[in-house]
Amino acid sequence: MPIYTLSNGAITNPVYARVAADTTPTPYTADTALSSDDVLVIDALTCPASDVPLGFPALDAGAALLLLDAGDDHKKALAGHIGFRSHGTSRGYRVVKRGGGGVRCYISEVGDSTAPASLYCASGSGNQEQGTLQPATSQVVYENQIETLPMTDEDLDFFVGSLKMAAVATDEANTPPDGLIWYTWIYSRSHSFTASGSYNSEADLGPPPSRTISTNLTYTFQGALNNATQSGSFQFLGLQERGIYQNNGMASKTDTSCGWTLGSICPTFNPPASLYWYQSTPSNTNDVSTVTTGSSVTVGFNAGTGGAGGNASYTYSNSVTENITDWYITQQTAANWIYAQNTPFDGNTTDPSQINDSRGWNGLIDTSTFPVISTSSLQFAADAVWKTNSVLTGEISISVVNLMRVDYIMVDKVLGFGNAWADWWKQSNPSDVFSIDMSVLT
Repeated sequence: MPIYTLSNGAITNPVYARVAADTTPTPYTADTALSSDDVLVIDALTCPASDVPLGFPALDAGAALLLLDAGDDHKKALAGHIGFRSHGTSRGYRVVKRGGGGVRCYISEVGDSTAPASLYCASGSGNQEQGTLQPATSQVVYENQIETLPMTDEDLDFFVGSLKMAAVATDEANTPPDGLIWYTWIYSRSHSFTASGSYNSEADLGPPPSRTISTNLTYTFQGALNNATQSGSFQFLGLQERGIYQNNGMASKTDTSCGWTLGSICPTFNPPASLYWYQSTPSNTNDVSTVTTGSSVTVGFNAGTGGAGGNASYTYSNSVTENITDWYITQQTAANWIYAQNTPFDGNTTDPSQINDSRGWNGLIDTSTFPVISTSSLQFAADAVWKTNSVLTGEISISVVNLMRVDYIMVDKVLGFGNAWADWWKQSNPSDVFSIDMSVLT
């Protein structure tokens, strides 16, 4: 993987250190011809955004373009060529462009994870023999406190792995025909947060040990122009999110101390008012072992031969089937879902009494009742398609929020069949914001 660099000083970025390890990078000049095996690195700390277009010939030749320490200005400059950008700063921002049957752009990003976070605790005690039960005392440790987790080695591994992959093959089964204006943007990144705290519950139990919770996300945007003569012109825009949500090994799994278990993840798509809902999945499910998420859209287009005879159509469909044993899905709105643990308690509940199902009066936790998903990882997906009422030519923005929750349960046998107990649940809701230049779909 030959690496070429565009920089006005020493490159100190940790992503670059990993990518360029065991290689001898070559300075990039305007007359350098690159190919699909090459990587062009632009150091945004030392190069202005006006230098980004110098990398467009490399992108068009199939090379990967890697921006280091990119901000919004550098991403905007790149979006002028690919029609897509994420918002915010990143340590690494990589783009690969492919043609043939529409334009496909593969974007991956890595950086610090910053998001509002909340921590709650409920605790109490009781004695079954004496018939006494102290009501649950709930406490808010903190709410919507901005937390930043620096880029982890796991985040960096995920990013570098995507960078070193061979050129992604085009999905021939879903290759749009010539004459149809079609763009695909596939974006991936990781978000992480720490579930922990140096605090005791009011029942004097705690604190729970720490654990890094992470999710690896891939967003696939599909945009097309529908300009068939009989239907008039408008645009379709679809978004499918796929992810794996994981606790990286529970911090504990004993009869008196269990967690952090995955409780729920709630994806929410926030489109602009100029986009109108067309379809979305998955719909509500409960007590099922698998769920299929996907969409099917038929786009009409003018094949270029003129008149009604030039009209053609193309049907695009995509779907993914995931295992959700002992979890449920609720579609709350057109583009807002809850994936949550179904047993031994509702993993999205805020009612601590519901968690009692996992605790016995003998002062023990029935750890066998937790689903395998909750104790390890969940693969999930959400899909939505929108359309416009006319042909848009400006930039639109879509945000995606993924509210993640994990749980920790602790009990302590006091005497007889009495016990003290405490439950913690930690929430983090990172968001990703994207802008799409709709003029490329005209």
